[in-house]
Amino acid sequence: MDEIDRRVTEEDVEAKWAEISPLIERVTVRMGTPSEFPVGSTSSLAGDDAASAPYQVSHCVRMCMTAGVDHLHAVKKLVVDSGFLHVAAPFSLSRGALESFAAAFWILDPPTRDVRVECVLRWNAKNFRDGERAYGRLGVPGRRSLESKLAKLQRVADARGITEKVTGGFTSTEALVHTEENSGLRVMFPWQLCSGFAHGRPWAYLGVSDIERYGTADRGVHDLQLTSNRSTVLYPALEALHLLQVLLRVYERRANFALDRLS
Repeated sequence: MDEIDRRVTEEDVEAKWAEISPLIERVTVRMGTPSEFPVGSTSSLAGDDAASAPYQVSHCVRMCMTAGVDHLHAVKKLVVDSGFLHVAAPFSLSRGALESFAAAFWILDPPTRDVRVECVLRWNAKNFRDGERAYGRLGVPGRRSLESKLAKLQRVADARGITEKVTGGFTSTEALVHTEENSGLRVMFPWQLCSGFAHGRPWAYLGVSDIERYGTADRGVHDLQLTSNRSTVLYPALEALHLLQVLLRVYERRANFALDRLS
């Protein structure tokens, strides 16, 4: 779908929702199955895990995939199963899916082990820093200091001779840019659109929502009624599903295990 293609018919949209809904349900079940997503003992991913321990690459990727699939499943439940079309919520959920899948791809995709280890350490640094910002204000006793957590990350990097700074974390923008440049998918625009909806940005709401205008007593001022439609809501969810499919192929190659296809 090129950005938002207004020529897509309602029948096309409903057919696509009917096509992808069982796939989303299936991958949701798979995410909760312990035997899924194994790591071959002689695979490159097993080597990554050993090199990044105790911050194993496969564990981090699995966490990102689980979060992304949960968001994607929530979009499906909200749009398809509930029968009520929210204006912003589906986009916020698709944003979570895109960000999580992109982070996993950013970690798993690089061709060299040291870069993959660097990325997983940076992901964990972001986790530690975010956790400190959240829990640090609560004064919870007995918590390890942020400095000690980051120092442990740095020791893993030093053992590999990784000279890039790993303790600063990463950004979702960085992961999305890498994903767009290396996955063959155009993920930046749907992610930016979803972020616009999540934060109440007029450019997003006015750009793709269905709009009804009503006059007011103030000259030049209109009340607007904004509604989403199942086509625009489908777009980022479909791109997230496409990204998951690409991610699973990369995982399969790294883990040296053939995974069942979504379709």
